[in-house]
Amino acid sequence: MQIDEALSRQQVPVLKPVCLRSAGANAKLRYQITSGNTGGVFDVEPEVGTIFITQTLDYEQTKRYQLHVVASDGKWEDSTTVEVSVVNKNDEAPVFTVNEYYGSVTEELDGSPVFVLQVTASDPDKDANQEALRYSLHGQGADSEFIIDKGTGKIYAQRTLDREERTVWRFVVMATDEGGEGLTGFTDVIINVWDINDNAPVFTCTPSCHGDVAENSPAGTLVMEMTATDQDDSAVGHNAVLSYRIVGCVDAAAAAADGAFGEDAGGGGVSAHMDMFSINGTTGTITVAMAGLDREQMDSYLLVVEARDGGGMTGTGTATIRVRDINDHAPIFTEHACLARVSEKADINAEVLDLSAVDRDTGENAQLTFSVVAGDPEQKFYMVSHRQEQRGSLRMKKRLDYERPNEQRFNLTLKVEDLDFSSLLHCVVEVEDYNDHPPVFIPHFISLGPLSEDIAMGTSIARLAASDSDSGQNRDLTYSLLDESDPDGMFAIDQAGVVTVARPLDREASTQHHLIVIATDHGIPPLTGSATVHLSLLDVNDNGPEFEAVYTPVVHENVFGPQLVKMNQTSTLIHVVDRDSAQNGPPFHFSVPPDYRHSNDFYLQDNLNGTASLTALRTFDRERQKEFLIPVVMSDSGVPAKTVTSMLTVTIGDQNDHAHLPGEKKIMINSHRGRLPTTVLGKVYSPDPDDWDNKTYVVEGHMPSYFMLNKRTGFLIIKDNAPPGSYEFEVRVTDGIWPDAVSKVTVHVRELRDEAIHNSGSLRLTETCLQRSIRGSGIGPRREGKGLMGTDVPRVSLGSHPSVHSAP
Repeated sequence: MQIDEALSRQQVPVLKPVCLRSAGANAKLRYQITSGNTGGVFDVEPEVGTIFITQTLDYEQTKRYQLHVVASDGKWEDSTTVEVSVVNKNDEAPVFTVNEYYGSVTEELDGSPVFVLQVTASDPDKDANQEALRYSLHGQGADSEFIIDKGTGKIYAQRTLDREERTVWRFVVMATDEGGEGLTGFTDVIINVWDINDNAPVFTCTPSCHGDVAENSPAGTLVMEMTATDQDDSAVGHNAVLSYRIVGCVDAAAAAADGAFGEDAGGGGVSAHMDMFSINGTTGTITVAMAGLDREQMDSYLLVVEARDGGGMTGTGTATIRVRDINDHAPIFTEHACLARVSEKADINAEVLDLSAVDRDTGENAQLTFSVVAGDPEQKFYMVSHRQEQRGSLRMKKRLDYERPNEQRFNLTLKVEDLDFSSLLHCVVEVEDYNDHPPVFIPHFISLGPLSEDIAMGTSIARLAASDSDSGQNRDLTYSLLDESDPDGMFAIDQAGVVTVARPLDREASTQHHLIVIATDHGIPPLTGSATVHLSLLDVNDNGPEFEAVYTPVVHENVFGPQLVKMNQTSTLIHVVDRDSAQNGPPFHFSVPPDYRHSNDFYLQDNLNGTASLTALRTFDRERQKEFLIPVVMSDSGVPAKTVTSMLTVTIGDQNDHAHLPGEKKIMINSHRGRLPTTVLGKVYSPDPDDWDNKTYVVEGHMPSYFMLNKRTGFLIIKDNAPPGSYEFEVRVTDGIWPDAVSKVTVHVRELRDEAIHNSGSLRLTETCLQRSIRGSGIGPRREGKGLMGTDVPRVSLGSHPSVHSAP
């Protein structure tokens, strides 16, 4: 039987031995391979007899097997031979002659395709058809930049190559047998692109090539590396071997103005500064060629550098070299001298003046510090440095006091410095006075000796002077008196500080004075100081005795005399006082003038103890005379004595000794357009010589509702808006002693037209014509003897609104 060499562990049926007729256990057979199983490639199922493969068959090693198989039932056995032929299979992949193929092609070649190399493979399988191999190319660039002939394995470049884009190409070539359908072998292909000089040098720092060097650097000082690259192959010839040289040097400031910062910079000629730098032709290292770099004259340079390769191609680059500053210049104040003024009131940290300086250096070498180095022993000032702005401000560190002579002017020495150098400036600071000291009186309290209260006006009584520690107008003073200390303006003060008497003094009004003198300076704001002048007054006898109280003595009529007159409810004595001092006061003396006409009516007794008594000598009738005026002459004990006369009014008290009579009162009142306010019409008229009676007034019969009557006073009131018309009613008058009297009241209310009001006038009756007549008639409130309408003088209105006309 034939078996494919690719089979493994597949059961292969074999020819079984002829049946051995046995029965029972004797019919059970077992199989085994006894020989011919080279390498143990086959095995047999012991009970079934199926032959199967246990290992992979290899046609190239063994092409045929003869297996000797034995079948046994335990007693008997039989054998047979099984021939197995191995059929050949394609199990070997093609093999290339070398593991890696190397080839090369020159860049920029035209005339594609260009043969590069050929790969060759063979098929190890026996009897394989070597011409059935097929080649394929795989990897980046396959079938685009490179192709392969499938049958021959020749590789071609079908496009122009650029080594600067890619120097090496790597591919995998596959060889597949059986015409491209079988097994595949692999190999690597490496193709190098050969260089030609087709690239000029390029500076790596372009477009920004910068270097720096300190000014005053010695020759040979390294500045920067100006390195270029060439994309050509440095391993092939001199295509990438570079040399350097400086072809131009331009002032950076001038170049900026001319726009010469591009690749063409320096093309217009070589400046005189070219000799300041040199370059190493091999490395491109730029160094200082000669001493003398000065940043303050030129702070940067533009060097045009050329790089040339071995093939003659060139490239240029511009190197910007910044000259780095070193501290080689001292700072200088912009002012040659300075003058400042500051008020002594200036607060701590207040700015006095602002100064600036210049330093030709730059950066940290031009960061300036300002300070006060002389002229300020007590450290009244300090300086604040604004380094970036090269400015300093002088400020207050302590408070100033202009009143101290050494603090009115300062001669300061100021210093400005950088890291290494410094300069000085002389500055005068003048301190301006501020009104910070009030005027001061020495002494601030003056006590004067007693002054007579009759001192003449304009008399000088004191002179005061104040001082002020300030200067100028801050120490100019104005004197005045505090109003509260002299509210009546009894004194005056001039600007020399002299206090004088301005008005007559009166010890009885004030026994002493405390004058507060104010000194006010002319500062802004003004300050004040004060002093007190104390003075007392000596009494002169300029006041006579006065009644101690307001006496209202009453002597009732119809009382027999003599009787002691009471001055008030509790005492019959007349007491007096004297506003002068005690030496000008008691004892007092009392008398009446020798020509007093009522000496037969009253007698004044001087009790010689500072009091007096009055005696009524007879009986009086009030209806004949209601009061008596007694002049009391009073003298004190002053030297000379002061005599005054005070009038004592003695009232004759009324007694109800006359009957009251019926009376009649007619009243006319005008109402304008029917509008009438509530109005008092007057008192019900009932003639009676007595005027202290307590009468009661009661309406007799009916009284219209438009009226009201005060039962105690007898006053009649008409209510508002009473209608026009005539009204009559009676009032019973009772005093509790004499028989009642009934008085009649008639009221006429009439409407007053506008024409009457427009043509109205007023007439006022004086004391001589009306009031006197009313008093003489005994009409009116008791005791006062005033007019009919009360305390006011009656007014007769002609057509006024409202107008009341009454008649008894």
